[in-house]
Amino acid sequence: MAKLLWRSKIIARVRGQQTLEGMRRAGLNAPGPLSVADRVYIDPTFIWAVSIGPHTTIAHDVRIIAHDAAIKHLTGYTEVMPVIIGEGCYIGAGTIVLPGATVGDGTVIGAGSVVRGNIAAGVVAVGNPARAIGRAGDLRDRHRQLQTCVTCFAWKPASKATTHELEEMQSALDGHGRFYVP
Repeated sequence: MAKLLWRSKIIARVRGQQTLEGMRRAGLNAPGPLSVADRVYIDPTFIWAVSIGPHTTIAHDVRIIAHDAAIKHLTGYTEVMPVIIGEGCYIGAGTIVLPGATVGDGTVIGAGSVVRGNIAAGVVAVGNPARAIGRAGDLRDRHRQLQTCVTCFAWKPASKATTHELEEMQSALDGHGRFYVP
């Protein structure tokens, strides 16, 4: 396992991908435990202007940008604004977080959203621009209820699952349209 982790870190470095350790060394204010997926881009020039609270998960292909150079050709200056992501948030795949955005604690940002301005704590926000569509607690409760009547599997990558396990998962998808993994 350690050898695979080492190999994936080398591949990420060769591809120019940022690592959490490298971003912290460069000034990212994210002192607590985080989960950061592959291909996450946090503005390297102004990384020190980004704060991320502990226990936050950032899905793959997220872009967090702290500067806006759109006016540079007009004024000669680039605008830099802080980006603050609270504690216990989830930032969905492909989301873009723009300069000056604040995401409150416990908020879920849906995949592909564009976050600007302030998003309240404890909500589910989606869209362009991202807007609250419900409460994160309600989303949690709905899925906990579904887990009582839908199959939950121990997660394994497809390459490590047996043929029988894959067939069971496919059957669950065919029967219920979903299943859960930890």
